Amino acid sequence: MSKNASATLYLRVSADDVTLVRAAEGAPSLHRHRLNRRVSFTLNLREALATAPAALTQQVERVEALCASPFSLVPLSEFAEADAAALYGASFRPQPRSRVLFDTLPALGYALLYALPEANCRALEEAFPHIALRNALTPVLLRAGATLLGTQGFLQTYVHEDATDVALWAGRQLIAANTFATRHVEDAVFFILGFVGALGRKPEELRFLVGGEGRKREALQTALARFAPDTVTLESQHAALPYDVDCALNR
Repeated sequence: MSKNASATLYLRVSADDVTLVRAAEGAPSLHRHRLNRRVSFTLNLREALATAPAALTQQVERVEALCASPFSLVPLSEFAEADAAALYGASFRPQPRSRVLFDTLPALGYALLYALPEANCRALEEAFPHIALRNALTPVLLRAGATLLGTQGFLQTYVHEDATDVALWAGRQLIAANTFATRHVEDAVFFILGFVGALGRKPEELRFLVGGEGRKREALQTALARFAPDTVTLESQHAALPYDVDCALNR
């Protein structure tokens, strides 16, 4: 496939940066823009696109934004689109002038709710009118549900930026998931063990699968192994990519 052939462009948006990943045949290409907190997201996005190599954004067939944002799960059997804002507001207090969004996950039986500032949504949609907005955890959960086999209970952990996402599974059945603000590995361990205990499980009974940023992932795996002997890391196929983007590419 030629360098400029049609491809999918992923924009991963977090509190720290905007990362552009072009997915085409062969190794994906990447451009990361560190956010300047003194200016608006709109200006940051413009800068990210202006400084990205031209080949990254040319002849793109599909554009998808993966937004790292706190989420709430609602069973699809209890979900109605008109209730999305109220359901999300029961778990989080969105910033003023935010848009509550949702991803439906039929294979898992849930709707995943999250919120983004309205200005950020508009900036993304003005830059790419046909962009698809998704939560960054969605491909992580979908990949686990499609590829992690067996009936043994396991806890999936994704550590990124100053957050840790956790999901408890029984085979391919997603039992529960949550997200925690965690600046340090000790914070992550505290919340993960509390999450497991609140669901009536013991760490030593579960397999812990840890994915995410390299150094943070390794530090968390080491710390959790003191409580759960069966703790392993989830490797990315493309180590240079954020773990959630890698999941989106290889689900």
